[in-house]
Amino acid sequence: MKFANKLAITAGVVGVLALQSQVFAQAQYVGAEACGKCHKRETTGNQLGKWQESKHSKAFATLATPEAKKIAAAKGIADPQKDQKCLKCHVTAATAAQIAKPTVEGEKGFVAEDGVQCETCHGPGSQYKARKVMKDKAAAVAAGLIVPDEKLCKTCHNPESPSHKEFNFAEMKKKIDHTNPNKGKADAE
Repeated sequence: MKFANKLAITAGVVGVLALQSQVFAQAQYVGAEACGKCHKRETTGNQLGKWQESKHSKAFATLATPEAKKIAAAKGIADPQKDQKCLKCHVTAATAAQIAKPTVEGEKGFVAEDGVQCETCHGPGSQYKARKVMKDKAAAVAAGLIVPDEKLCKTCHNPESPSHKEFNFAEMKKKIDHTNPNKGKADAE
């Protein structure tokens, strides 16, 4: 292959990556309520309901339990619901600048009490939340939808957690499965 062709291909790849990076940088969080507008019907898998029943939705509340407070105290943490070491895995995008503020006009955004919600695993939804984008998985991924994998899950489910238990990705994935039965694959994998 000629140098000019290699250079053109490299420039094209760099351009696509830069554009994708720009899309991701502009993406904003919309919150589980916004995701639930489309992902709550039983006929399409009721992803919102499955999340609401999951431990992920209660991750922030878990930090207020006596057990969590005991673990935190042993680590020198006064309040696990306010410490970034705990919040980073118990709240979506848990920086102080992001919690409890609307992030897209007209949307609730997300609050700490919502725990680990959709966008923790699937990325900020403002760029891919539109129905016309979500109908095309490739378009949704190009717009920032993350298809979670074991590596992503293990950013929190790992030995760094003081309450870590063995993490079996395949088994856990089945427990939180929220596929759209009409598509035969995850509606928002």
